[in-house]
Formats: sequence, structure tokens, C-alpha cells
Amino acid sequence: MWSSLDREQKDKYKRLITNFASLSKAFAQKSSEDKIIAPIINSKFQESVFKYSFNAIIEDIGNSSYDASVILEDNTKYIVGIKSFGVKASFQKVAQFKADSQKENWNRITDRIKERNTGGKSSEDTKDYLELAQKIAILRNKRISSSKSQLQGFNYDETVQAVYHVLMPSPAIKKQNKVAEPYILVGETSYSSIDIENIKIEGPTQPEKLQNFQFFDGKHRYQYNSADSQLLMSFRGHDGSSSTNADLEVERWPVEYIDDALAFFEKIKNTAEKHEDSIIDSVTFMINIKRRSGFNAWYGSPKDKLRIDGKRVKKVLELASEDDSLPVDWIINFKKIVLGNFKTNEEKIKREELRDQLINELDRSSELFNEVTSILWRNYKTPYEVYIPIPDSKNFNNKKPNFFAPKAGILKGKSLVTPKEERIFDLIFLPSGENMKMFLNQDNGKAIQSVNSQFIFGEWVLKNIFQLKDRELLTEDTLESIGINAIRFVKYSDRPLSAIFIYVDKENPPEDLWE
Repeated sequence: MWSSLDREQKDKYKRLITNFASLSKAFAQKSSEDKIIAPIINSKFQESVFKYSFNAIIEDIGNSSYDASVILEDNTKYIVGIKSFGVKASFQKVAQFKADSQKENWNRITDRIKERNTGGKSSEDTKDYLELAQKIAILRNKRISSSKSQLQGFNYDETVQAVYHVLMPSPAIKKQNKVAEPYILVGETSYSSIDIENIKIEGPTQPEKLQNFQFFDGKHRYQYNSADSQLLMSFRGHDGSSSTNADLEVERWPVEYIDDALAFFEKIKNTAEKHEDSIIDSVTFMINIKRRSGFNAWYGSPKDKLRIDGKRVKKVLELASEDDSLPVDWIINFKKIVLGNFKTNEEKIKREELRDQLINELDRSSELFNEVTSILWRNYKTPYEVYIPIPDSKNFNNKKPNFFAPKAGILKGKSLVTPKEERIFDLIFLPSGENMKMFLNQDNGKAIQSVNSQFIFGEWVLKNIFQLKDRELLTEDTLESIGINAIRFVKYSDRPLSAIFIYVDKENPPEDLWE
């Protein structure tokens, strides 16, 4: 990526980072008479400068697999993991799986290893380590794939490249070494999914900490720390084989310190000019999971009520009566679904369980299978009918009737007053920049739906963003494992509305959260 970035943008990035680092003496915890301190890099400042210099989008996702996305003029797209650590630093955190480890009780695996007391070296220990490494790899890879899909957009054939961009300050230098000067290395290495088939277990990190172990996939060396469910990766020599991170170097920046950094800050005058921010409003909606609506709308029953004398039902009964391989109660159960009156949630769940049973008893290549699935599901052959749900939509639309489009959210009772064509708006999905026509719809204006490409949008969201299989329900567990639980809409004065899938820390919610 670094070699493809614009030279002027790189020079701006360098200037801002090295200027900040030149003030390192102001941030040093203590002075040393015989050492020149290491340059200081602030991670948040680094992210802000990266965004400013390369027109990047910084991702506001707590469990995201990456930190920023960059789209070049030739439409080459990169997801970027932004890191800063010393040239000689060891393993660095790249992911955390706290919720998943607790939900699936990963400790039971490490407990088995500790109970054997064979130092993590037995074949049984290796097998258990491998089981846990594979669980970690599957989750890690899903997050990376989801992140790529957000940048990729609806064009599934478009390539998105992934890299780690690293700034590495030099270590403290003894003043007697008159040749050496402080510097910052710019580094880059591959940001790849874990090669699950090639995982090799290297054993525990320490004999007394068997719950922490390392593994290698042929590309990168990883370490899992059980206490905080963190996955770390070694950047040394790209594959963790070197004693230094200097092998990542793509550019080196010398740093000159300002002697009296505090005096420099004291002389700075507030010359900031006020300017109008183009963002005029924003709102964040938590993704509230419903079994048959929202992102699971495809899972519902057929829109039209089935009739026992209907043409398509008669066709199913005719085919079923000719199929000797079916269980004796298959037709009886099918009629229960057709004739049943399923009102309560419990009754609907029983219907869905019976529907799954009927389908699983069929030959998937048969005409009967096609007929049954096409009438028992809301949309079985293209199970991507979704909409973005608005929580407490009535109150939201009453408070902000013009948020999505002028007068779009005005209600009379439960009904939207404004005609559909006037409720249509452009929505830009970030970070890909994909533009889709959407409209506000349904009772109380509770749904944001695509106008002409509902199944294209639905397939992208379900299969690519949430990493679901066809006809797999979206669950809270899935959201947690992917690291997405909300969607943010941002309204501008000079461009279309934008939306981005994010992760909200419920202990520290954003100011624009609407529940």
C-alpha cells in the first residue's frame, strides 16, 4: 500500500508525525542525563493524522478487525490495521474474543490441559490447543471478511487488499553513541486471514501458564492469552522469526527534538478559525434482533395465506402422494402447516420447527423440494429480504420527521402520510461509498428498505457483512462474534446521508444513540 500512496500525502503524514514526535521531551516521564529518549507516537493522533493525510475513513467499531479504510484514485481499496510499537517490541494485540470465550466456555479446553499436567507437550495437549486455535481462527477470519465486505460494497468480485501500517520509534539511545539519532520507521506487512489448514501448535508461552499458547500458520506467528481472551501477533520478520521489527521497514524518518518543548507550547496562540461543519445531524440505532423482521424478515411465513384447495398446495399433495420415500406422517404434518392458525410466538416457532422438519425429510434435488420451499417460506429461493429496523420508530419519526427525507417521517396514526416517491432518499454506505436508493416504509415508519435492489442489498448484508449462510438466522451471538451491533446514520448539509455498521460499547454509548 505505502508505495501506491500519493507522495504529497505521504509527506504531509510524515511532517505531522515527526513534528509531534519532536515535542517528545515534553511528554517524557523522567529525564535521563545519559540517554536520548525514544520518539513518542500517540496512537489516537496517529489515526487522526492518517485520516487527514490520506482521506481515509477511521472505523468506529470496537471489535473491528481494522482501523481505517483507504480508496485510491484508481479505486484500489485497502483495509488498514494501524499500529505503533517499538522496533524491538514483541507480540502485539490484534483481536479480542471475550464474549465468545465466555459463551463457548473456552476455559474448559485449557482446564483439560492444566489437569493433565504434562507441560502442554502431550499429543492430547496439542489436540486441545489446536481445537482452540481453530475456534479463534474462524472468528478472526469472519471479522476480516466482514470488514472487507463493508469496503468492497455490493460488487462481490472487487478486490480489497489488507495491510498493517506500522510506525516504530527507535529505542532510547545512549548519548555516548554520537552516530545514532532518534528515528521513526514506517513499516508494512500483510494483514491476512489465519490459514486454518496449516496451523501448527508451538506450545505454551510459559510452563506455569499452560492456558496461554502460541501457534504458526505459515505466514504469521500468533499468541493467545486466556485471561483477557486476546489474540496477539508477532510482527518480527513478518512471520515472527526475526529478533526485530525492522524487517517491516519501507521508509525511515529522522526525528529532531525541540529542546524546550514546554516553552513551545506556551508560545502557541489560538489562531483556529471557526468553520461550519457539514455534519448537521447523526443517529445511531442498535441492531435489535427480531425472529421474523428486520434483518430476519426473510424468515417469516408467506405473505399470502395458504389454502388447502389452492393450486400450489394441491401440486405439493399430488407429488407427495407419489413419493414412497417420505415418512408416513409427512402429508399430515404438511396439512397442519397449511390449515393451522399460528397466532402466538410459541405457535409460530412450532410451525417453523415443523417446516424445517418437513424440508429436511425431502430430497433437495426433487421437484417436491422446490415446490414446498417456495410456498412455506416468505422467500426461500432468494432468502435476502431484509430491512433496516428503526427502534421506537413512532417517537423517532415524530421527533425527527425530516431526518431521512423532507416530511418522510410524518405519521397519521401508524401510517406514513407522505407518498412513497417523496420518502425516497440516497444512502451512501461507508466505507465502500456504495450509493443505494432507500425509502422509509411500514407501520410507524419502522423500516428502511431499498427501492429497487432489495435482494442485492439483503445478500450483501446477510452473507458478506454478517457472514451468515443462506437461510441462517441473525442472532445476538453472531453480532457479537463479528463485532457489529449498531448502524450509524450521518446527515450532511452538502452530500447524501451516509450509513456505517459499527460496534457500540454499551458501557460507553455514543451521544447520538437512539433506543
